[in-house]
Amino acid sequence: MVALPMLAMPAARSRFHAGRIRFDCVVYDARRVQALGFGETARQLGARTCAMTGAIDDPCYEDLRRRWRDARTPVAGITDFRALSLLQTMASDAGMRPVLRICHRAHGASMVHEVCGSDAQRAQAAEHLARAGIRWSSAAARLILSLAVREPEVAGDAVAANPGVLDSRALVTWAIA
Repeated sequence: MVALPMLAMPAARSRFHAGRIRFDCVVYDARRVQALGFGETARQLGARTCAMTGAIDDPCYEDLRRRWRDARTPVAGITDFRALSLLQTMASDAGMRPVLRICHRAHGASMVHEVCGSDAQRAQAAEHLARAGIRWSSAAARLILSLAVREPEVAGDAVAANPGVLDSRALVTWAIA
């Protein structure tokens, strides 16, 4: 497991466990095989998971809307960019933001993992995912669940970084805190 640098957040408003972000929920796209592997790994690691279908009326959205109305609870997941975009808007309304984002795109016979976050996060995540090979989705779940809180970094705009993330086949691993 790769330990990522920590991101700054007010301690009174977030959940921590041994220096790591304690995610209230891990969301995954139930329509995608790679996302199913991510969700299963997260569940095996003890995270509460929520399968999402991507539909606007998905119960997962309403669950998160209720949670974020009551408290700023960190959430992580793997979805397509469209689902993440809606989640980012909901999170922004609750005063939260993405702290890490990794776009996963097929490039020929391999996968490209584009990381938006701090310099250290980019280097460590890229190396970790490259070593994982075809098991990248499980590695991404381990990576996101090891995310710690220290530096005041915010994940950059994934669309600005690479407009290819809008491709319906791309998946995005993300953490919102």
